[in-house]
Amino acid sequence: MSQELGSSVMRLASINQKGSTMGNRATIEVRDQHESAPCYVYIHWCGSPDQVIEVVVKAAPDMRRSDCQYAMARLIGTYHEELAGGLSLGVTKHKEEFDNGHYVIDMPKGKITHRRKAIATGIEFGQF
Repeated sequence: MSQELGSSVMRLASINQKGSTMGNRATIEVRDQHESAPCYVYIHWCGSPDQVIEVVVKAAPDMRRSDCQYAMARLIGTYHEELAGGLSLGVTKHKEEFDNGHYVIDMPKGKITHRRKAIATGIEFGQF
């Protein structure tokens, strides 16, 4: 996806990279009805609540609601498509609290929490 034709996530990442010496970092956790995936998404850019919601909503139909590990892979794939070259994207076993902190995607409840507050609800995750 070219930067000119990309989503607002890509446009915001471009703006953030030009205007900041650090990042807009966050980690993201994915939960199903039983557990959390054994790792977290790490993003260096695009970690604001609006940016995270946008990517999760885009990935949600492909994220298997009953399987956090499969869902995590789909979320990482969507981030890879959205970020130029897939740069500034990683997988970590540690939750982080820098910049934007940590998000939790609760698929059975269809919501995203950030700093213990729901920031998006009613998200439809894949049921296949």
